[in-house]
Amino acid sequence: MRRPSLLLALGVAVGLAGCGGARSGRPVPSSRVGQVFFLCCNLRYDPRRPEITDTIAAQGTLVPFATRVEVQKVTRDSVVFTPAGHPAITLDYEHGGRVPFDTFLSRLFVTEDPRLKLKKVPARQVKQVEKATIAPGMSRDQVLLAVGYPPADRTPALEAATWVYGDGGSSDAFVVYFDGDRVSSVQRGTTRRRAN
Repeated sequence: MRRPSLLLALGVAVGLAGCGGARSGRPVPSSRVGQVFFLCCNLRYDPRRPEITDTIAAQGTLVPFATRVEVQKVTRDSVVFTPAGHPAITLDYEHGGRVPFDTFLSRLFVTEDPRLKLKKVPARQVKQVEKATIAPGMSRDQVLLAVGYPPADRTPALEAATWVYGDGGSSDAFVVYFDGDRVSSVQRGTTRRRAN
């Protein structure tokens, strides 16, 4: 008698394990699959485990903005893409808030070369963007190129006066403060750099 209940319990456990959700890999139809795009902004990943989330990692191997990427697979809330010169990266969309995943993908993978946005930007600021550095005086577009979009659950509107990056308690977390369209200061931990 114990055997059937043990088998039933095992069957339930296996069934639940198989229901890992979209992140477990069930693809959804997407016109992006197989297409090549430009990466909107700098991204970082750990080469030992190339899985990231939309919290925006501040450390790891840099994939520069404007790198060509091919989308391999899209699920309900994740995407697998291969940047030129890098391994395939899986990005889980965990902090989307009210921004639909498809909108996030449209922001991440763009058809126009983002370098065009820097044509009239001073060389010093271009170098900061290329190094994924944010400094007072940079525009919102330059911040996006340098470190990507802030997680939508922490910054629901890109017009907001503050953009919050990283995981709440993480040492990589930081806040960008704007005065109009320009960065006024950046706060990492308890240190805040102000514009002069």
